Amino acid sequence: MGPRLSHRRHGFCFADTAWGRGYATEVVRAVLDWAYSTLDLNRVQAETDTRNLACARVLEKAGFVREGRLRQDCIVDGVVSDSWIYGLIASDRQGGR
Repeated sequence: MGPRLSHRRHGFCFADTAWGRGYATEVVRAVLDWAYSTLDLNRVQAETDTRNLACARVLEKAGFVREGRLRQDCIVDGVVSDSWIYGLIASDRQGGR
């Protein structure tokens, strides 16, 4: 039996032609359902560029809580920006998604 995984991180990226269709929310929820039921996780962590409000909304709809900000930690198209850190604890998912 392998070691228990205390946490994992995930990420996603969709082409702009797929934006606004609910695909990201559907995928994130399905991956979380699988991960928590199969991997015995306690925590999943996610990051998103603070300018990506749609991604932040997907994470929040999936139950993630914004926990902090990483200052100037990413560069997109030559522009330095911050990231938000989100976390989802297994006990927060009890009783629903």
